[in-house]
Amino acid sequence: MNGFLGTYYVNLDDKGRANVPAKFRTILEKDNNLNMVVCVMDDFLIVFPQDEWKLNEEKMNDLSAFDTADRNRLREFYSRADECEMKSGKVLVPSRLRKMAELNKEVVLVGMSRTFEIWSKDRWEKANPEFAEN
Repeated sequence: MNGFLGTYYVNLDDKGRANVPAKFRTILEKDNNLNMVVCVMDDFLIVFPQDEWKLNEEKMNDLSAFDTADRNRLREFYSRADECEMKSGKVLVPSRLRKMAELNKEVVLVGMSRTFEIWSKDRWEKANPEFAEN
């Protein structure tokens, strides 16, 4: 099985839950990665399966909490992250992260091999006009 691939338009329900596409669910369930970390990156959210989050955290270990620039990077990274769990094929996106990424009802899930992104439909289509619906 390949990693997370493709682009999927889904809706958030009133509680902020998004249906995870079946292809993505299969990968998460196969690797027992139902616990994920969602992090704000630029204009979107990035979803890290737990195993991938651990790999990235190891890379962050090289940064020094005593160096101002490194500390700022660590603070930005960790303060914009939250743990989530997939339940019944849905992921609940925390409200503060939804606000930061300006997610409303219509969102786009974008496969990025080892992770996937969650974009507001408007931001996605503005950044990627070739995907805009006519």
